[in-house]
Amino acid sequence: MQSDVLSTADIQSVLSDLKRKEEWFYPLFLLWMSTGMRNAEVRGLTWDCIHWVEGEILIYKTLKRDGYSSRNHIWGTTKTGKQRVVPLTSLLATTLKEHQQQMQQLGLYDPYGLVFLTPSTHSNVYDHLLARVWCRSLKRCYLQPRRLYAQRHTFLSHALAMGNSPADLAAAAGHSTKMLLETYAKPTGRLLMPSWAVA
Repeated sequence: MQSDVLSTADIQSVLSDLKRKEEWFYPLFLLWMSTGMRNAEVRGLTWDCIHWVEGEILIYKTLKRDGYSSRNHIWGTTKTGKQRVVPLTSLLATTLKEHQQQMQQLGLYDPYGLVFLTPSTHSNVYDHLLARVWCRSLKRCYLQPRRLYAQRHTFLSHALAMGNSPADLAAAAGHSTKMLLETYAKPTGRLLMPSWAVA
């Protein structure tokens, strides 16, 4: 079975491709790869949840499919029903600021509105649309197809491999530490081997 976890080189390749070929969607996928948010959390992210000064994103709501149509969505809570925060990296903050300015120029910015909209109808994004963008980019980068959820798997697996505390990462991901380790502790190609000094 194809691993959902992209290597560091794969991530850089895909993000570079998206920035060049899918400019409208690049901020969304950078956010996804940089925070490991769930699909419905990305869809439901509103501008007021981005706390620029604190350098974090507040996650407490989702925009979920209503069960009948991939394009019809309803508001809901997070999977656990609890709110949490994820840090904003400097690259992500800069990219989201640029995205905000673009939305303002297009007359699409609402301080309490959705961060990500479809390019044509300016309605909420949905998985089928994002999956097409994702698959196009993977194909252009000569990478095997992967699910949209690969972005959450990739972020969490790499964040664990970097040495982050599983408890801290579980809190940011909205998981128990046990679930995080069982689900996301996957190979990333980033194994650091011990080196022994022999006198």
